[in-house]
Amino acid sequence: MRTISYETYLNKVYGCFIGKAVSGNIGAPHEGVKMPMELPFMPEMIDCSLPNDDLDLQVLWLDVLEKKGADFTPYDLLERFVSCCPYSPGEYAVMRKNYNRGIYPPYSGKFCNDYYIEGMGCPIRSEIWGCLAVGNPELASDFASRDGQLDHFGESIWAERFLAALESEAFFENDVRKLINKALPVLPEKSAFRELVTFTCELCDKYKDIKVVLTKLLFRYGHPDCTNMYQNMGITLAALLLGENDIIKTSLLALNCGFDTDCTCATAGAIIGLLRGAQELTEAYGLTEITYVLGVQSNRRSNKIFDLAEDIAKLAIEFSKKVNPEIRITGAPDVEFCFEAEPDYTFRADYENGIPSVSLGESTGVTLTVGNRTDKNCSLKCHIDAVNGLVCDLPDFTLVLNAHTQERVSLNVTLPIDTREIHDCNIFTFTALNEDGEEVLNKSFGIAAATPWKLCGPFWRTEPICTTELILEHFSERRPYYAAIPQSRIEGNGSDKLRHFHLNFATDTETEFIGEEALFEPLTADWSDRHYEQTLANVPEDSFRLNDFFGFQGPCVAYMSRILLSDDDKEVCIHIGHTCPFALYVNGELAAKRNYCDNWTAENVHLENVKLQKGENRITLRVTRINADAKLNVTFTKATQSTEHHTTLSSLNPYKW
Repeated sequence: MRTISYETYLNKVYGCFIGKAVSGNIGAPHEGVKMPMELPFMPEMIDCSLPNDDLDLQVLWLDVLEKKGADFTPYDLLERFVSCCPYSPGEYAVMRKNYNRGIYPPYSGKFCNDYYIEGMGCPIRSEIWGCLAVGNPELASDFASRDGQLDHFGESIWAERFLAALESEAFFENDVRKLINKALPVLPEKSAFRELVTFTCELCDKYKDIKVVLTKLLFRYGHPDCTNMYQNMGITLAALLLGENDIIKTSLLALNCGFDTDCTCATAGAIIGLLRGAQELTEAYGLTEITYVLGVQSNRRSNKIFDLAEDIAKLAIEFSKKVNPEIRITGAPDVEFCFEAEPDYTFRADYENGIPSVSLGESTGVTLTVGNRTDKNCSLKCHIDAVNGLVCDLPDFTLVLNAHTQERVSLNVTLPIDTREIHDCNIFTFTALNEDGEEVLNKSFGIAAATPWKLCGPFWRTEPICTTELILEHFSERRPYYAAIPQSRIEGNGSDKLRHFHLNFATDTETEFIGEEALFEPLTADWSDRHYEQTLANVPEDSFRLNDFFGFQGPCVAYMSRILLSDDDKEVCIHIGHTCPFALYVNGELAAKRNYCDNWTAENVHLENVKLQKGENRITLRVTRINADAKLNVTFTKATQSTEHHTTLSSLNPYKW
């Protein structure tokens, strides 16, 4: 049994969230500066006038926990986010999109999330779990895991679990290095994040200059996204190890490393606040009563950090009775919570290979798990309502469930090849009736349909361009083939031009190889006389590579065509990610064109106010692959930044054009 006085405990929780607010405010104005800075401390840095999602979402989680208790589910958190958080940058937008498609945790954090999957969005939400699971790193880590899977997968979740465990122990240990060592056991031995932690500790043992540490961290872990977890967690830990438990020094060390400065500063400040407590912080730095500004919808009793800390402390007292009995908070006030009762029956959907998507003409497996929490055996008549032309091979079945057991049922969902409209959002309804005919379960699960593009190509040319006429002319004059090489447009000397002729393909971003009429002919048309292939290209997630569809190597052009269906006239925004030149046409009009290669992100290009007409809209994507990689995505959103994705658009089956 570990004991801590309520006075000490509340002082540390209060200090934790003072540090979160104050240090987060120090970093917030400089988020995204990806280079070292030399900013000095200024008193106005700590006026806490800026909202910060680092704190916002933990306030929402507290709202959930006061209703659900320690039995909260990831779905409970996700539902609260969707209903009460108005902004959606990066992984939050993907999470919301998946929720709207009936794709819930843990799939909401992985599906369509290849760019942001290892972001800082979940490690920054760790403090509430450490405070509620005081002195119990394993429990804190479990809470954090339920949170992190909403919008991340893999190593970012381990980072949140690690921080929650560390913060849980910080109520009983004040040495940062010892805390790190005590939190390490919650990480797998071969975790990439664990390697980062040990590497950062080794660097800070050897170098006392954080800029030297930063250089070496970025050499190994540098990433162009300012919110990527690895570099930012390295910065956070380095600032803590070198900051001498001084919240201003620690915050400035993190701040002047750049990158995701609001997050690195806020997390480091929260840990210093935990170590030193509110009383010592306020006295040492002359802090008066600290308030916070929310960017989410919550009806807390005030905007005072103390009231927030006290509400968390009350919940921790309740948790120490039920799920954390090895911790005793002495001198604690009497508290009483009346949490919502757990449902008698539970439901979960899992997807084949972890991918909640089905392609045109194909099937995918879904495993449903139904649980009985009651003391009675039961027999449930189950029914699944499929939608949008998808076919379930097991629409009706009976489940016999003994008390306190669960059963799994496997089924297949097919998207028939002759389905006319392909919907991105397909939400199935599962209902179960007991022996008395009463409905005891009504749940949903979603399956996204892969976007069906018609692909035409590949197209390329020899450089110099060798027409039949030119070749015949050379043959009739008995001239060697390399007599044409000087006409090559390849830069360099004659050897460059000659070897390119033999070893490489050529293409450009201007030559049109195919007209729109051919692009929008149905796939069933006879095109055997053409010198290119036309095929169905199913795109299961937002991003894709040309290599997903053919094995042709080298530079080329490919055309991808899609008939997008809209239920009304509307303006949308389009996010485009690209590593190669492309041109995007909407209803025959050029919407965007880039003639260069770029480092792929999910949002290289933002198109505003793109007009879609009610009914059919022709989307053409001309892709010019320059090198081995041609990765792209085209997503439709409601605004240019921090916004929701559209999930109600659909596509016409390319076999039905």
